[in-house]
Amino acid sequence: MLDVVITGAQIIDGTGRPAFPADLGIQGDRIVMVGDAQDVPAVERIDADGLIATPGLIDPHSHSDWSVLGNPEAVSTIRQGVTTEVVGNCGVTYAPLAEAGIAPASAALGAFGFDEPVAWRSFDELLEEVHGRGTSQNLSWFVGQTALRQAAESRSEESRNSLAAEQEHLLHEAMEAGAIGFSSGLEYGAGRFSTADELTELARIAARYDGIYASHIRNRDSALDAAVDEFFAIARAAGRAQLSHLNVRHNTGADEGAWHRAADRVVDERASGLDILADMTPYNQGIGFAVGLLPRFVADNEPARIARLLRDPDVQLGVREDSDRYWRFVHRGEWQRVRLGVAPATPELEGLSFPEIAGRLGTDEWGAFFEVLAAAGEEVGSVQLLGDLFTDEHLRDAIAHDHFLLGVDAYTSRTDGPLAERTRHPLFFYGHTHFLAHHVARRRTLTLEEAVRKMTSAVADHFGLTGRGRVRPGAFADLVLFDPARLAIIDTTVVPRGYADAARDVWVNGVRVVRDASHTGARPGRHLRRAG
Repeated sequence: MLDVVITGAQIIDGTGRPAFPADLGIQGDRIVMVGDAQDVPAVERIDADGLIATPGLIDPHSHSDWSVLGNPEAVSTIRQGVTTEVVGNCGVTYAPLAEAGIAPASAALGAFGFDEPVAWRSFDELLEEVHGRGTSQNLSWFVGQTALRQAAESRSEESRNSLAAEQEHLLHEAMEAGAIGFSSGLEYGAGRFSTADELTELARIAARYDGIYASHIRNRDSALDAAVDEFFAIARAAGRAQLSHLNVRHNTGADEGAWHRAADRVVDERASGLDILADMTPYNQGIGFAVGLLPRFVADNEPARIARLLRDPDVQLGVREDSDRYWRFVHRGEWQRVRLGVAPATPELEGLSFPEIAGRLGTDEWGAFFEVLAAAGEEVGSVQLLGDLFTDEHLRDAIAHDHFLLGVDAYTSRTDGPLAERTRHPLFFYGHTHFLAHHVARRRTLTLEEAVRKMTSAVADHFGLTGRGRVRPGAFADLVLFDPARLAIIDTTVVPRGYADAARDVWVNGVRVVRDASHTGARPGRHLRRAG
């Protein structure tokens, strides 16, 4: 007798093949049959007539490691059918940590709803902390190179070993603990001071573990070509790589052909044998942290001191002159493209553009920026910006590209508590659904079967998540029943009052986590290591 039989669904199996009718059988944590289950006995039979069964969605570029301790049920993403998230991207993870990093990590995680002491130091201890508590979704982890570098700087001062030696030792530790590779964020924070040689040595270490190198590259603006060249030089040392959110073409300092050249490099390098893919986000807008615009002489301080420094006229002048990083269009004065997303101390300004904020405060846009960050005090690192980054044409080209996976570049949230205050954009609640409802059902950018492939088996294969991403006998029972009627009418362009409800039922490792569009409270998620 099987645990669960699902009857009457249309199956989209994750391979890209056309949908087909079939029944499904689940035993334990596995799919054990795809076919006719009319006479198969089961503890529970589920009528899925009119529904679409797919593999659980896999986000290739998530930051849910920031919020999982405050939201282990992963409410906003699991209710969209996301059963696995690849986390630890853009160089930023909250381990390994040196003693100097504990206070900033505690403040940052507090903003994401975790109000307990930061008791871990190593990457292994962080994994034990997260997975020991249980999670509703599976997580596959990168270790962040910014975290490696910052911890190594402290350790090298104590041990008198070189920064490189300490950083490489910490990467070995993280890979042994189960990291699938390492990520870098080269446009902001300590990551922007990392050299290509330094990253190449780390990539060689990752390669010994059959690991992956993922990168938020050094420049997605006027120097995109050089940044892509640097990425591929490092990627070849790793052998496997992910070019994170290669999402720049229009409205930047890059010339009109730069994105096409970068995308063509992905195709050419893959054809030459490099295991490389890129990914793209679903909305025209992007979310960024305001501190990413700050130069090192400000950003390298404790949060409260950063806020104090930004009230100093001389510091303000220095920031104005040295702001050509991250969202570089700000340096060019294009403030009309930026809205304030989250500002803990000035919530009345959230949602306004910086020209509007400047008008209210009687200053210019930079003055408004300094006032918002200074007022945030110790929570300065939580101030989020919303930028108008992409055109519809750019989104269409990237989402439809054969070698682009579909990721959201956000973190799982909820409608109550601290996270609700920091996620006022549909990306956090509808991001994955937006691919299916907007780009598939409305825009017809790609077929539903192809979109599901890009969000399931293509991700699982690239990241080595064996047994995930397909509906077939022997695969893990990560499954979703989607209601196509809801996908056809749901408005994913507005912040919802509740949660997405197109995923009626969701199983993770054979356990039902969403039942009739409501979370069951189950936490059957696992730490997924790379195969091999």
